[in-house]
Amino acid sequence: MSATVKVFMATAAAALVSACSGHLSEAERSPAPSDLFAAKLQSGYVALARAEADENDFEDARAFADRALSAARGKPTQPEALSARKLPQERLPALADARARLVRALDSGAGARAPEDAAEAQLGFDCWMQEQEEDFQDADIAACRGRFLAAIARIEPKAVSDASPARLSLTPAALDAPVRTHAPLATRFVVYFDIDAAALTASSEQEIATAADAVRRTGAALVRITGHADRAGTDPHNLALSRARAEAVRGALRRLGLPEVGVLTQAYGETRPAVATGDGVKEPRNRRVEIELTH
Repeated sequence: MSATVKVFMATAAAALVSACSGHLSEAERSPAPSDLFAAKLQSGYVALARAEADENDFEDARAFADRALSAARGKPTQPEALSARKLPQERLPALADARARLVRALDSGAGARAPEDAAEAQLGFDCWMQEQEEDFQDADIAACRGRFLAAIARIEPKAVSDASPARLSLTPAALDAPVRTHAPLATRFVVYFDIDAAALTASSEQEIATAADAVRRTGAALVRITGHADRAGTDPHNLALSRARAEAVRGALRRLGLPEVGVLTQAYGETRPAVATGDGVKEPRNRRVEIELTH
């Protein structure tokens, strides 16, 4: 590495440390707002920022400090969006579901009804997001997740918290959208293909464009793309074909501006037909890719 590059990196690092220190100091000095929910968020985010600064993670420290400042000014941030971080794909469903639970609770007035517990749930979730992105400190991930689960159980509407102990296993259902005052609706689209083909047609391109617009309108955090084939052809061939179809749709969504984060792609070959047929039967409705926006 050249001396010039080393100097540049050292200068950049020093600037980041300085900026983080300034934001954190300001957040610590800011008077607590009168709103209890915002006040708890301010102190909680300051603690998270300080912990990350102590680990020399100045980027996350500054992000938490900025959230503390927003809370101090009486404008608390939303729970962090899944698309804001590069999360392991296998962890997305659990985090997406956790965010949905938090959004529902805040939507129901938890911030006013139980301000300290509501803030604790949001702090636990944002902490979990940050640790899960790093994905190497298992104890810290578990601690943040446990913090969230304990708090969310105290503030969830009764209809949710009474559901079942198995509810804590978490299933994929969430939004990266702001807290709303109405229940979001799931959206499903189907893209059809010609026989033994994975190329997109004009009509399928239009369906994908409509789906992309729905993702942006609803703020869906989890977009599930599943590829399928009819029962003409061998099992291995149909599995590969369904995978190629799913990837074609995923690529089209990417070209329309959707990020990779929050998109899950699966291929089922001929195993999940929309229309049951005998082996070897060519069925147009089974040659498809389903796009599901989970809320």
